[in-house]
Amino acid sequence: MAAADRVLHFLRGPTGSPAAAAPARAARRGLPQTHRLHFRQAPAGTRRASVSCRSSSTSSSSGGEGRPMYKDAGVNVDASNEFVRRIARMTPGIGGFSGLFALGDDYLAASADGVGTKLKLAFETGIHDTVGIDLVAMCVNDIITSGARPLFFLDYYATSKLDVDVAEKVIKGIKVGCQQSGFALLGGETAEMPGFYAEGEYDLCGFALGIVEKDKVIDGNNIVKGDVLIGLPSSGSIEEKWTFLE
Repeated sequence: MAAADRVLHFLRGPTGSPAAAAPARAARRGLPQTHRLHFRQAPAGTRRASVSCRSSSTSSSSGGEGRPMYKDAGVNVDASNEFVRRIARMTPGIGGFSGLFALGDDYLAASADGVGTKLKLAFETGIHDTVGIDLVAMCVNDIITSGARPLFFLDYYATSKLDVDVAEKVIKGIKVGCQQSGFALLGGETAEMPGFYAEGEYDLCGFALGIVEKDKVIDGNNIVKGDVLIGLPSSGSIEEKWTFLE
């Protein structure tokens, strides 16, 4: 079973009547919470800023209690959110982590993402065969939020001067990520643009497609009082969070 399938199995889980399940849930999870969570599902498409976390206060450079904030790292979260809002006015339905396209009794779930500033780690260490795994992970994480099963993956690799050995290592990592997630690596694009990137550097983008039955879409409607959020440990720093670690 691919990693994505295991996560989807966990997310869906066995469900029953909220009323019938209430006693067991109370014993298992403790006292119910005083509010209900709501998730907004995008029926048409997706458009996110690469930094999607919003701090409770962006005016303080220290984060209120000495906590680091994206603003400290040079990232303007307010501008990112405003950009998404403007796009949403042009294309109603944009939002969420994956875009859903109706196809018969199913939805196709699509996502595009990158590795962000963690690419610097690959440049500085010379380790290029793992960053592709991160690329796939960012995309598969987007589509499984709606309950979609991975289908296929496409990549975009851009650099000023193509180093075949380095590029091969990157694609090998992408292949490993696809195998772990259950994607078929269908193809991609290699762009060589002299003088556009710094010497020895490149950029990556991934495009993922999944599928989910319409009656199995995860949209948050089954969340009830007493439910808990379970945090899964990360195997390391991810994507644009490297900006924080720097």
